[in-house]
Amino acid sequence: MKENGNSLSQDTKAYWKRRALKAEAEAATWRKIRSVDNCMEMQIVTENAALRVAVREIEEALSAIRSGMEVEAE
Repeated sequence: MKENGNSLSQDTKAYWKRRALKAEAEAATWRKIRSVDNCMEMQIVTENAALRVAVREIEEALSAIRSGMEVEAE
């Protein structure tokens, strides 16, 4: 930096501009990460819902089979 106030002012402006650009780039990176995270979370929620339905249907089928076996045993 030079001793005169003008150069110091320019260096300070350049520093803050670089810092702002770096912060913007970092924020964009975090937005992308969060977007991917949200997408993965929705996929997991959808899969869990499908699995809950499948388990419920299996439990109902097993219950029906057990009921049928009890009727035959009588």
